[in-house]
Amino acid sequence: MQNISNKFSRNKIENEKNDIYMEIENAQIKKANLLLDMGIMTYEKIRNEIIIDDSFDNICNEILEIDKLIYNNNLRIKKLEEKSKDLVCECGSVLNSENKFCGSCGKKVEIEENYLIECIRCNSLNEEDSVYCACCGIKL
Repeated sequence: MQNISNKFSRNKIENEKNDIYMEIENAQIKKANLLLDMGIMTYEKIRNEIIIDDSFDNICNEILEIDKLIYNNNLRIKKLEEKSKDLVCECGSVLNSENKFCGSCGKKVEIEENYLIECIRCNSLNEEDSVYCACCGIKL
């Protein structure tokens, strides 16, 4: 009888320990998420020059380089998608991006040129009418 009672007691202790471990793990996850949120808020304040502290410069520069990589790769994807889209002439004929004239009606193919301006912070190219840099968020 005592052997069964000891097993029951040990199981109860193990269950209680597991509950405590779960509580600790949940608290650690919550803390990590709060630290992440705080880090994002701090980073945004540093980028907007609300917080000025040189000790953050190296990390901020690394983050900016990663932002530039992400931004430029998204631009590359957008260009590839635009290349794969069919152009349609006013007459309804399907053209490709290499056509200079429509094969059906002879009309000159005019592709809109986007004028770009360079950001002074991250050197990313932005559309001419942009107010803020699409990569780093600075006012252009």
